[in-house]
Amino acid sequence: MLRHLLATTAIVAAISTAAVAGETSAMKDGGQAGASDDTGVYEFELHTLAPDTTTGILATNMVGKPVVTSRNAEGEEIGDINDVVFGRDGSVHAVIVGVGGFLGIGEKEVALDFARLNFVAGEDKRLIVVSDVSRQELEAATAYERPDYIPYWMTTEGAREQMDKVTENARSTYETVRKEAIDPARQQLDEAMSTGWTEEKTEVDAASVSTDELIDSTVYTNQDTNIGEVAEVLIGKDGKAQAVVIDVGGFLGFNAKPVAVAFNSLKMFETENGDLLVTAPFTKEQLENAQTYEPATYKANPDAVLLKG
Repeated sequence: MLRHLLATTAIVAAISTAAVAGETSAMKDGGQAGASDDTGVYEFELHTLAPDTTTGILATNMVGKPVVTSRNAEGEEIGDINDVVFGRDGSVHAVIVGVGGFLGIGEKEVALDFARLNFVAGEDKRLIVVSDVSRQELEAATAYERPDYIPYWMTTEGAREQMDKVTENARSTYETVRKEAIDPARQQLDEAMSTGWTEEKTEVDAASVSTDELIDSTVYTNQDTNIGEVAEVLIGKDGKAQAVVIDVGGFLGFNAKPVAVAFNSLKMFETENGDLLVTAPFTKEQLENAQTYEPATYKANPDAVLLKG
């Protein structure tokens, strides 16, 4: 069915974009995905192999965060942290700060002593990175030269940029799928629903229609208005069809409301093209206002759930 094919396409595109964006957010936030502000870092408690817990800040959480001269409104942003340098003893020696440029292009990198950084408490447990260094001091400092044996793409900042590119490509792909497939399909379905059914039809015995034929068939009102699709056929104790579950509303199967309708209230026809046409003596409003089908409730008391003609 076209509806299921397009639904799958939309899901894949949406999940791809969301997953990649989520991974990028996690890299930037150091595991604090969902944080409302991306300008601060977070200190957390963790267990290591030592008996006592310790606290710390992830290096990946610091990458991309701004260094400011003050947490107050008049504080000046002097650059972004691109990398972290630590010694063999585990102590952090410096951070690599990108100064100037635009969106990382044409910026100058400077190694800033870690001792010149302070972590000042902000809102929502965020820590703001503050330094006593000025922008002029950083701009006048010797530029940091990345070692030749460490390619830029292997650095945390380089990896972050690559993830940003992947995210943007995924977002672009989704937009293409939406414009070229989903939107045209939505328009086609809207046009089909508004024009109703115009082909000649011949009524057939409902008992001759198989369950496979009935599943996914479109249900119309007696006035040829599309009201949903058959999602399930409910069989009674006698082995005969007792009811059908119609998915009402939604788009491409999303957010549809399942409604149980008595099987004997349906009429079935064969069109001049040999297609199955199902009608029900209910308005769209009646189905939308009917009780939502739930298997447990239906099993306990079918009459309380079933919509009868």
